[in-house]
Amino acid sequence: MSFYWREVGMTYLQYANITARALRSVLKDEFKVQALKREEQYLKMAKWTAGKQGENKLLIPEIEK
Repeated sequence: MSFYWREVGMTYLQYANITARALRSVLKDEFKVQALKREEQYLKMAKWTAGKQGENKLLIPEIEK
């Protein structure tokens, strides 16, 4: 028995992203806002020189549409 997402050539992460997006699209507005906030991801970067941390820089990836 094989999973259908494997049969169509998808990875599990692609499958999980599609199903999560479908679930979020049918949520009521009050719950949709909370779910979308949990989806956001941030990355901070700091350059270290001579054993000292430099200034933190927030890296925001472009949003896929």
